[in-house]
Amino acid sequence: MIDLKGISSDEGIRLAIMNGGAVFPLHETSPHATWDAVLAANSPYAYQPLYFLLQNSLMRVAQTHDVVFLRLVNLFFLWVCLQGLLKLSAPWRLGPRVFLLLAFSFNAYLFMHVLQIREYVVGVAWYIWSTVFVLRLDERELGRKWADAGWFAAYGILLTLGYYTQSWIVLPAIAQFVFLAARARPHRWRFLEHLALSLGIVLALTLPYLLSHPQKIDIGRWGKTTTAFWPQLADGFHLVLTGHLAGRAPFATFLFWFWLVTLAVAAVLVLRAPPGLAISLGVREIKRQGTLALICILFPLAFQVGYFLCVDDLSLWPRYFVIHYFYAVWLLGLGFAHLCDRWQAAGTRGGVRRILGAAVVLVASVMVASGVYQSRSYYLDPLLDSGQSQDSNWRSVAAGLSRASQADDVVVAYDFIFGASLTYTRPIPNRVVQLKELESADLRSARRLLYLEAAFAAPQRAALAARLNALGFCECQEIPLRPSPGQPALSDWRLLAFSRR
Repeated sequence: MIDLKGISSDEGIRLAIMNGGAVFPLHETSPHATWDAVLAANSPYAYQPLYFLLQNSLMRVAQTHDVVFLRLVNLFFLWVCLQGLLKLSAPWRLGPRVFLLLAFSFNAYLFMHVLQIREYVVGVAWYIWSTVFVLRLDERELGRKWADAGWFAAYGILLTLGYYTQSWIVLPAIAQFVFLAARARPHRWRFLEHLALSLGIVLALTLPYLLSHPQKIDIGRWGKTTTAFWPQLADGFHLVLTGHLAGRAPFATFLFWFWLVTLAVAAVLVLRAPPGLAISLGVREIKRQGTLALICILFPLAFQVGYFLCVDDLSLWPRYFVIHYFYAVWLLGLGFAHLCDRWQAAGTRGGVRRILGAAVVLVASVMVASGVYQSRSYYLDPLLDSGQSQDSNWRSVAAGLSRASQADDVVVAYDFIFGASLTYTRPIPNRVVQLKELESADLRSARRLLYLEAAFAAPQRAALAARLNALGFCECQEIPLRPSPGQPALSDWRLLAFSRR
């Protein structure tokens, strides 16, 4: 499924940044795609730079910008996620461990994030491995001075790497600090001193960058659409639990309510379990890990809701609920592990044992059915929950342009994002210039300019025609942009051909 669909404009922005703001040459990487160029291209945007620098480095070392190659990087981070899940579930029985891995892996919402050239799956890997660290730090007795300091320093570095990867990481990090600081423990003040070491490392390594990039504080202040609160919230959690938007399919609706009921039943069993119950994963441990998962959901969710109510609706866009994905699946895994433990506990009575056994079989069967359903659903319609359509798929746009262009045409792109998206998606032999370069570009040998006009730029057409008239391109023809013969024209795009007389 790695290349079932083209790239979207959101991916195009990232591709443009990781290529240093330059178009993609036909057969090699851009010679101008240095780290300095990447940071300069990223400067106007509210993105953290580490993912772009990583992809840029790999692209230049491998001397390729093939779509499969760049998506394989995200598949590697999916492997990192699975290694973290194996580490977290090491004390569990085999059945619950398999359940956790499969429930995490086979979800259409996860496919969407892994198979896009975006940094979200790297953030998920951070959520998982930072959780491993937090649970280990919480267990430390602080009896080894330098080893303890090393663990907390490593956690501070991990937080810093997370911050430079994705801004959303700040919210679960705050939840983790609250969890660690609020827990009752011996040597409480010494523990807080070590935690302050982690925080000090984070502040020392991030504040200079934050102060020199103030736009990072205003993440997302461009989402001004008018949307209702509850439908967006429902869509987000339906995607997390079922891989589909709310109301998209009856089976997906069933999955949503089934997993909520499963979580509720598991929570009741945990809360009512006697402290001395002989199970492999103790009740106290279930509560400890479950508490951490819950607050790592609630802190970001509180921010999302507050931002929605006070600023704009961007915070509740469905794609951003990926911040909750691991924690929700982890809670499901903990619940299933406890069901299995209660089922196999020596003291469980016969009737109760049969009921718990039936529940375990039912939950496992629904999980397998869900994985098959979601994998098939994504394979049949990879645009399902990505917010894309043929109009927003650059593969369709590039195919239409290639069919309409001639070998000596010069293509004019609205900005460096359009230029990078176009040349990355379907490399074309034509020269590509940006709109801002018209007056400075050497167009003396060009007989025709092809301008790719997005719907939002249509009001600027008269001003563009005046600029091109001054350059000698006085005749304008509108060409329907069709992905392939017989298909309808893309409604959000126009192709304008400006010719000399």
